[in-house]
Amino acid sequence: MTKKGLISQLENAKNNYILGLAAISLFSNEKVYPVLEESHAKFGTYTVEFKQVKNLLIKPADRKIAVKEFLTSQIRALIKESFELIKNYCDETNQDSKFKAEPWYQFARLVRNCLSHNFKFEFRSYDKTLLPVTWKSRTIDASMDGKHLKLKFFGYVETWELFMEYQKFVENELP
Repeated sequence: MTKKGLISQLENAKNNYILGLAAISLFSNEKVYPVLEESHAKFGTYTVEFKQVKNLLIKPADRKIAVKEFLTSQIRALIKESFELIKNYCDETNQDSKFKAEPWYQFARLVRNCLSHNFKFEFRSYDKTLLPVTWKSRTIDASMDGKHLKLKFFGYVETWELFMEYQKFVENELP
C-alpha cells in the first residue's frame, strides 16, 4: 500500500463515520418516518423493508437503544479499521517503531482491543505492565480489566479526536 492509498482509506473510514452521524441525525427527525415506511433496499434477489427501522424509532426507549448501538458500531469501525490500516502500512514499510512511539499508541491499541472484544477490556500480562496509560484526560488502568468500555469514557468526541490523531500522524510523520 502507498501512503496515498492509506490516506484515501482513512478518508473513506472518516466518511463512513460521518454518514453514520448523518443517519442518526435523520433518525431523530420524525419527518423521515413516512419515508422509511415506504422505502426498502434491493440487492440480488432480496428486498429489505425499512418499516422495521421506523417502528424501532417511534418508541423513545427503543430509539435510544438503537441509536446507541448503531453509533457504537460506528465507533468500532472508525477506530479499529483506521488503527489496522496504519498498523499494516507501518508493518509493510518497516515503520512500526514510529507508530509505537506515538504518545497515544498504547491507549489506542488498548481501546482497539477492547472494541474487538465486545467493548470489554481484557488485559494480557504485557498490557498490565504498561498500565496506567493516559491519552488527553482519559486513563486506562488495571481496575478496568474485565469491564465494559463506557461511552462516557470513550464516546463520539473521543473517537473523532483519536481519529484526528491517527490522520495527523499519517500525514505528517510517515513518508
